[in-house]
This record gives sequence, structure tokens and C-alpha cells, in this order.
Amino acid sequence: MLSPPVAIGDLVLRDASIADLRPLAELHVRTFNETHLGPFGTGPTVATREWQWRDKLSEIDATHFVLVLETPAKQLVGFIWCHPTTDNPTWAARLNKIYLLREYQRWGLGTRMVAAAVDRLLQNELTSMALFTETDNEPACNFYERLGGERQLDERGEFGGMYGWRDLRQLKAAISSLPSR
Repeated sequence: MLSPPVAIGDLVLRDASIADLRPLAELHVRTFNETHLGPFGTGPTVATREWQWRDKLSEIDATHFVLVLETPAKQLVGFIWCHPTTDNPTWAARLNKIYLLREYQRWGLGTRMVAAAVDRLLQNELTSMALFTETDNEPACNFYERLGGERQLDERGEFGGMYGWRDLRQLKAAISSLPSR
């Protein structure tokens, strides 16, 4: 079961489809470069991202989903990708990617995207979630910690970029209590 689109101000958060392949690939390249490489960096190409997303978009269902955030002009400005995981029995789901164009950050949109994803996971009885980020990505680490993400330590007691929420109902409650933007 797919979720109905959600209005967030003038923007719409909706399930991605194969029709979003090219714009999603372009958005992924742009947001990846903004986040990880700066304005002159070059990460994976649009062709590479299209190849990667084609497989992912063909696998989507109620628990393996990509939500895209779009403007009234149908321009994609953000996305979140979640799916079940069997890597570790502690975690039922993985937040694999979340990106927003820089000019749309710090408006509360990332939190709204996470809230929609958490609702979807809970509706499908996935009650825990983990994610990985780069340890030096301070804005991302601050975002996950503000949402109550717990740093997961490796066998040496070191933080390697993994955050987890053992009970997504608590994350949902935490998001509900945050001030609206």
C-alpha cells in the first residue's frame, strides 16, 4: 500500500515512481555533491545514479519506499529512502538516504520527511530503524541527534557513523513534540 501525497506548505511529499527516475538521479547527484564534495566536486554521474535508482524504484512496496519532495512546478527538492533490513536483528528498517537541496534545508522539511517515513514503517510493523552517516558530517549528526538517534558504538567502543532508534514510536512522539517551523 502506497501512501497518499502529503502537502507541506507549497511542497508535496509523495511516493516516487519510475517516472521520477531521471529527476531523482539528477537530484541525488546535486545533493550528494553539495553535501559531500562542495560546489566543484564531482561524485557519481547522473547516468550512474539512474542505473542505481532504476533497480531501487522497481523494488518499491509498502516497506521499501522512496518518498520525494516536490515543488508546485514538479521540481524534486528532496528525497528519503527506507527499507527493511536483516543485517542485524536489532534493526527492522534502515533509513538508507535522506537528502534535501541546500536551499531547502533548515526549514523543518527533513524532520517532516523522517516523520512520514516513520509513520509508514510503523504502519507496516517495522518498529526500529538504523542509519549510517559520515562521522564528520556535523549537520547530519546534529540532525539525527536532535531526533533522538542514539550513536551506535562498534566492538571497539568507537562511533563509526551509525545511529539507531530502537522504538520508532518514541521517535514519532519526539517529532510530534518538536516546534513547528
